[in-house]
Amino acid sequence: REVEKVNAEKGWQLGIHVDAASGGFIAPFQEMSGKGCPPFDFRLPNVITMSASGHKFGESICGTGWIVFRQREDLAEHIAVTVTYLGGSSDSLTLNFSRPASGPYVQFYKLLRLGKEGYKQKVENQMSVAAYIRHFISNLVHEPSGKKRFQLLDGGDTCCLPVVSARLNPEIGLHYNDIDMQHALSESHWHVSGYRLGFENPSTAEFEDLFTDVDQCETMFRVVVKSNLTRSLAEDLTAKLVQVLDFLDEMDGGYESVRSKFNGQKAAREMEKIETDNVPIAMKSSLTVGDK
Repeated sequence: REVEKVNAEKGWQLGIHVDAASGGFIAPFQEMSGKGCPPFDFRLPNVITMSASGHKFGESICGTGWIVFRQREDLAEHIAVTVTYLGGSSDSLTLNFSRPASGPYVQFYKLLRLGKEGYKQKVENQMSVAAYIRHFISNLVHEPSGKKRFQLLDGGDTCCLPVVSARLNPEIGLHYNDIDMQHALSESHWHVSGYRLGFENPSTAEFEDLFTDVDQCETMFRVVVKSNLTRSLAEDLTAKLVQVLDFLDEMDGGYESVRSKFNGQKAAREMEKIETDNVPIAMKSSLTVGDK
């Protein structure tokens, strides 16, 4: 509406590009399930292009992406290049004309194999698993304080991605953060991405606040629910999460992973070996005799 208003006032022809990277393969199928998601596509008059990533929730291989134009006139000449190839003319819409065909082939197969109904069922299952994880962690309580373990940060169970975003409740004052929890979970072969709520400014190379109401040292985590994360696997993840939280609560001195301890011991052994190798031969022989 705002774009329409500006175009009418200024006599401009501003258009909108919708970067539906992940949501492009989620939102349409939620709408098919009757979730009532707001329109975001070519039903809006000023949307002229849309893009989506087939390798995220489209079930294709890495590097598969799409861009769709409302009409040919919106395609700039320097993007669409007509070339003579194999005795005929062909429009090339890629950046360098020659690109691997594996991505489109896999995506086309998945579109034919699953169809609209298959993608709808897949998305329903992903949203259901995400809702299970979300509700599970929202009900976890830190017994000593009586407060909830986590603060939820995502958009809820409908009209959003199958992604659970949260952070450890800062009101509890724990001696570990979400990144510590990520490392501890990884030792159970679960990778849950942890992030600091700050960013490195490319202009100044300084680490700055990402939000005005949260310090850059604060952290969060997210769980991306793809189609291979089944309900039974999600139950294993939540069980491991509870074990990890209990484990971290008991470590009053702070978290140190088993892997870090192992690497530290390994480094110490290697250092000892280097120091031994640098001992003069005569001294090394006397040490050996003395040891015997």
